[in-house]
Amino acid sequence: MKRWKRSAALVLVLTMLVTLLNTAQAAGNIYLTAVNENLLELTSDTMPTWSNGVLYVPYTVFDGSYTGINLGISSSYSRDEGTVTLYTLQQMVVFDLNRGTCYNPLTEQTLSGRAILRNGRPYVPVASVCSFFGLSYSVIDIDEGYIVRIKGSGVVLSDYSFVDSAQNSIRNRIRDYNQANQSQPTPGVLPPTYNPEEPDTEITVPDDPVDTDIIPTYLAFSCEDSQGLSEILDTLDSRNQRAIFFFDAQGLERQDDLIFRILGSGYSIGLIAQGRSTSATNRLLEEANQTLSQVAYTRTSVVLVPESQREELEAEGWICWDETASAVPTQGVGTNTYANQVIKRISGNHTRVYLTLDASSETARVLPTLLRRLAEEGYGVSVPLETRL
Repeated sequence: MKRWKRSAALVLVLTMLVTLLNTAQAAGNIYLTAVNENLLELTSDTMPTWSNGVLYVPYTVFDGSYTGINLGISSSYSRDEGTVTLYTLQQMVVFDLNRGTCYNPLTEQTLSGRAILRNGRPYVPVASVCSFFGLSYSVIDIDEGYIVRIKGSGVVLSDYSFVDSAQNSIRNRIRDYNQANQSQPTPGVLPPTYNPEEPDTEITVPDDPVDTDIIPTYLAFSCEDSQGLSEILDTLDSRNQRAIFFFDAQGLERQDDLIFRILGSGYSIGLIAQGRSTSATNRLLEEANQTLSQVAYTRTSVVLVPESQREELEAEGWICWDETASAVPTQGVGTNTYANQVIKRISGNHTRVYLTLDASSETARVLPTLLRRLAEEGYGVSVPLETRL
């Protein structure tokens, strides 16, 4: 029955995209954009979109001359050359739309990510751009849809406080947009976006609106052992599913290439530390965040720490991973046996499930079977947002 419902939901989404229902009908799937404490106007010029599991925003979102919010970034778009350039006084990144590449012309370094066109407008991957320029971003789940919030050094409010203070603006933006577009087609904000030029793109529904029995399930990978990390990313990519990856300072330095792949593909990065005391763990987390800033030009507040230290560390401002079960496989365990063991451990009265795995080659081996069994049992792998942890 659940499989039938998912199929029905998929057909419904395809029908909505092909027939281009108006935004008022799809209000629950609207994506708004915010920069620091400012909620941008809700138009096709600011609305994010998804493609192949990667979240994109119009390139102009980063440019203060368009938004009025200064992140220190300027932009240009050459239609003739097919390039989008974002730059500061010290840094520059160029997206080549024709070649599907991204590079830093100052260092001649090829970077992760590519730009896409939607309705003739260039979009850039928000994770890649934020990582390159030392910004951060979050996707905030609200009743009306989602807010993609880009944050620079001048950010003041937490995501929770921002949403609380912006309630009137959120309602007004959606009301005005619906009134202005009652006879216009929605620009396509259901994730991921259908594009007829990308026939191989798999269209899925990240949150099943039909089957209320689906239990949101969040995956984390502790990357102290990262021998299977690349294969794990391949498996998740092939299924358009997201997770968070926890690293210590040494792991961030060793896996700098994969760090960019993780961030550029829309996954999340957290920090892991196991100090003998809360103060020792806090110090290790600060050191790891400094390394993350040096490696990927970003920082994070999500951490995997000893359960006994969570309360004190949360008081320090960290967001602690609230583990439901550790799902690290034993050496040589059968894939079906392992998946059944995990399902048994998490069965119960859970409204949400938080699974912690490692990034070993054993986990890479059993992960495809685990993901299949989770889906069969009604556990929907969801995007691990900070507001849900």
